[in-house]
Amino acid sequence: MATKSEGYDAAAAVKLPQIEGLGPMMSLSDTTYTSGPAFQACSGPGPDCDSPGFDSILLPDPQALLGRWVRSPSKFVGWDTYMEFFGLKGDKALQETEEPQEHLILEFSKEKLRILHRLCWRDGLDCEYSVPIDGSAQPVPPAMVARASSSWKVNDLASWEHTWDFGDGNPLHRGLRTQQKLCIDGTNYALRYWRNLISPKEMRINVEVTYADTGKYCVHTQRFFQKIDVHGVYAISCLSPAPTTAEVVAQVIGSRVATFAGRGVRLVVLPHASNMPVDWTSSSSQWDLAEPFPTAGRSSGPFLSALRQAARDAGLWLCCGVTLRVGTTEPAEGPKVLRGIALIGADGWLHGVHTDMAPPSEEGPYLAGTGDWPATQRARPRGVYDTELGRIALCARRPDKANLTEYANMGADMILMPPSSCSSKTGTSVVLPGSADHMMLTRYELCGPEPLEKKDEYKGRSCIVATMQGSSFQADSTWID
Repeated sequence: MATKSEGYDAAAAVKLPQIEGLGPMMSLSDTTYTSGPAFQACSGPGPDCDSPGFDSILLPDPQALLGRWVRSPSKFVGWDTYMEFFGLKGDKALQETEEPQEHLILEFSKEKLRILHRLCWRDGLDCEYSVPIDGSAQPVPPAMVARASSSWKVNDLASWEHTWDFGDGNPLHRGLRTQQKLCIDGTNYALRYWRNLISPKEMRINVEVTYADTGKYCVHTQRFFQKIDVHGVYAISCLSPAPTTAEVVAQVIGSRVATFAGRGVRLVVLPHASNMPVDWTSSSSQWDLAEPFPTAGRSSGPFLSALRQAARDAGLWLCCGVTLRVGTTEPAEGPKVLRGIALIGADGWLHGVHTDMAPPSEEGPYLAGTGDWPATQRARPRGVYDTELGRIALCARRPDKANLTEYANMGADMILMPPSSCSSKTGTSVVLPGSADHMMLTRYELCGPEPLEKKDEYKGRSCIVATMQGSSFQADSTWID
């Protein structure tokens, strides 16, 4: 993490010139705008209040806003069109749509908002900053610009403004407004988005792009964030393989009432190749027996689909060893399967798949994998996932010191490894480490331009390594420097 420059004056961060040439906002007389699905979904303004969009009925205590807000990967309006506007189509657009994004709100008042902005797919990027809600131009935090996509990638000014907006008759324009100016292929655009609460634990982000010179409609979309707190104390259950998918599902469902060391099970682990019969390595039908590789948009084969439904029914997270097909048609020669690990949320969402980059020959005739999938900006040979159970990394075997350090640098709370085998049900309790610091965390007093100086030199972090030890599954806290 970068350190503060000599002579840095925090007040300098508020001396950027106002963003000029943003032009008018979308007009209610524009039928393209008012007939669109995002506008049609909104009927009438919210109650009058000093902080529009955050009224005292939904938010009687501003402190209730503090905590973890998670962008929904599947609830949105018009995001596919928005991605196309920024030149992303097909799988890349879908992966960008599904990319995890979290806002951990640390402070909130009418005058200021402080956020820990988390983008785990981007090498575990965490960025903590404050925005004055006064209309002043501020830098977009440089650590985020460096790994930007879509709107930030083309914001050549790298600045934004935040202010309260009472809507002027437009119900979608009531809320905390952020605005930026973009230049794409020589054309200037204004990007504005409004945050507002639509329930005590759900926030809508209304996003509008207009031509800066005329205010005419370009693209309109909405995303939604849910408040989902992290639970740092729970139990993990590791299950033995079962002959059929139905029996595996029954074991998962049964785990919802299980405890270990007095802690309720929140996460179930299944061994490697849980979808394969016992003698699969000698079969001539390995590719047919394996699970189809998931696709962007998160379609999945029969085994993972059954487990995703089981996760929803049980309200449990799953980490599942799964043998996956190479390609959509069977290769004529060479290895035909991948050694994979799937992470499934308690809502059934498939967060990601890790494929073993160096599979051991004694485990089966595997092709070397590429690490974590999906990926948007660049390949993710090692990745992390932000969850309500902490920031989790998936690993096919116990990592060496260099890989442990890389996971710690990305802020992993727990490194999770399914066993090659599990003869009987076993489990362990977990207490997540409390440390927040890691190498990919940058803090700013406001939004920049210079990061805050660290109080102490970063010397490492505590991380839980969860894996089979002998015949029992253990979760041990390890200091990684």
